[in-house]
Amino acid sequence: MPPVRSGATSPGVLRVAYVSSHYPTISHTFIQTEILGLAPHGVDVEPFALNSPSDGDLLTDLDRSESARTFYVKATPKGRIIRMALGALVRHPVRLTRTYLRLHRHDALSLPQLAKRTLQFVEGLIVAAECRRRGISRLHAHMGGAPATVTWYAAEIGSALTGRPWTWSLTVHGWSEFVDEREHRLREKLGAASRVVAISDFTRSQLMRIAPTDVWDRIVTVRCGIDLERFARRGDEAGAWATRTVVVTARLAPEKGHSVLLDALALLRERGVGCRVRFVGSGPMHDELCRTVERLGLGDRVDFVGALPPDGVAAELRGAAVFCLPTFAEGLPIVLMEAAATGVPLVTTYIAGIPELVDHESGHLVPAGRADLLADALTAALDDVAARDRLVHTAAARVSERHDARRNLAQLAGELHIAHARPA
Repeated sequence: MPPVRSGATSPGVLRVAYVSSHYPTISHTFIQTEILGLAPHGVDVEPFALNSPSDGDLLTDLDRSESARTFYVKATPKGRIIRMALGALVRHPVRLTRTYLRLHRHDALSLPQLAKRTLQFVEGLIVAAECRRRGISRLHAHMGGAPATVTWYAAEIGSALTGRPWTWSLTVHGWSEFVDEREHRLREKLGAASRVVAISDFTRSQLMRIAPTDVWDRIVTVRCGIDLERFARRGDEAGAWATRTVVVTARLAPEKGHSVLLDALALLRERGVGCRVRFVGSGPMHDELCRTVERLGLGDRVDFVGALPPDGVAAELRGAAVFCLPTFAEGLPIVLMEAAATGVPLVTTYIAGIPELVDHESGHLVPAGRADLLADALTAALDDVAARDRLVHTAAARVSERHDARRNLAQLAGELHIAHARPA
């Protein structure tokens, strides 16, 4: 168990429990960027995660260090959970029961849903107890699904059991939260949270669609940022372009569209366009994608690199002729920012928040699912030298302007201070 820290902080410093589904994890390095980068801006973050990381998530010494100080909710021993729940119920039977009934009044007719929410209520109780142990009464959730549910419950439980108002806020990326917004109870969460951070204007618009109009002013856009020094503009761009290597950095999952890129690669072979694709990442689609490569006879043109730490991703980008993300569903992908900052031509799909970074002035955009148009865009990115120079320059400038982590984290810190501005 992470050691207890004093509840005292320096004047003006905000101490917040940051709750996510997994931390650290290779697919959510942006959360680590936030947790580590908020301290200079007066926000002291203590990481909480619902699930323990796998060995594949702990790729660096920093990952292992962050894991050691993270509180993992589902790793709490069952005996401690039972003692905690019974103790809270004995000491505060009326407050705890009222809080439970109020939070679940809309779930009463669905037994499976009620069972799930009850388990999440217990997880909220665990988070609230650990926050009390650490002297924390402000919480922030990353993602609008289970982490936000548990954080919401923890804040309500903490308020009820201490008699003092706890506050909570959340960051929403999309798209997964919008697939079943009723399941995620987004409308209720948007009304309960003191601040809602959307990572793109598209995400904010979808939250406005769901939220009551009287809470729209709580929903703000704060774009994700990257370390521009780690992903600095490469030097030998001409040498990298000569490799004709297409790099894809994304989890091997259905929504990322890897199979469409394989179909496009087969079309490029038929057209006599030479290039090689490197898939950087791991995930549930790995075996199916390997079978597709074999079926299409693309074994000599495709490499599966596996998951890499940030420095490994940066190295892959420095050697890429083109970065391609043929995705079906996103918020606004960090990998596009990293590729653009490095100086790699971008080929991607015009969905969700992507056009806020990549448009026809900064990259090649195609409809999702169109292998033929994706093949056309890849050909242009590989062969149209004049256009490539212009697009790369515009994309890099846009990332520098909109996605510098230092500047965006300062903005996020300001929003968190607003969200939790009250005596501890």
